[in-house]
Amino acid sequence: MNAELWPSIPAVLRVMAGWFLLGVGLLNLAVEADGGLDRVYLVFHVVLAAGGALLLMRRRLIPSRPGILLGAGVTLAATVASTIPTTSRCCMEAYPERHGYPFPFLGVGGGGHTDVKYLAADLTFWFCAGLLLLAVLTVAEARLPERRTPVDLTRYAGHAEPRMMAATGDRTGENVGGLT
Repeated sequence: MNAELWPSIPAVLRVMAGWFLLGVGLLNLAVEADGGLDRVYLVFHVVLAAGGALLLMRRRLIPSRPGILLGAGVTLAATVASTIPTTSRCCMEAYPERHGYPFPFLGVGGGGHTDVKYLAADLTFWFCAGLLLLAVLTVAEARLPERRTPVDLTRYAGHAEPRMMAATGDRTGENVGGLT
């Protein structure tokens, strides 16, 4: 395989994932627009569509290392925290205690069970929510004042042009592309 193709593979995967998430989010919102969509699933599909739109942006989000760590930490913490409350919402009716948001993926009581497809949907949701947080952090970081240490430029006295002109002799009367 050609070595020049490798840098474009992440970009292609990012665009494919962006179109998939945007398409799924918008399609499900359009199909359920007649009022069949409750608040939890409305949030789920809006976050999916917004995450897909962020992945499709021409200008990529380039946050700082602390921004990436904070975004990843909050996303991971939210995924774990969503398993704490017990819900009686859909999915896995055989288990009286269901955990997970937006889809209950962990069922306990009468045994334990993890539903992989709902877990994948929850992880995708929290990934998109983390992407939204990362976008907010990137915009906030761009608005912060510059925090680099100022560099003392006084030792670089003047420009090089006067010394250059002194070394090359008289150039009056030369024409440089129509400029005199």
